[in-house]
Amino acid sequence: MKKNPDYPEERPNAFWNRVYIAVVIATFVVVTALWGFSQYFK
Repeated sequence: MKKNPDYPEERPNAFWNRVYIAVVIATFVVVTALWGFSQYFK
């Protein structure tokens, strides 16, 4: 099987997994904060 230069070794996947987890956590925090503000100003 020929190596594809567009897809280097599997190591960069660890970086993108961390990015994905960080985005999920940040989204959860933002949604929770918005919900909290909406409850506070109700």
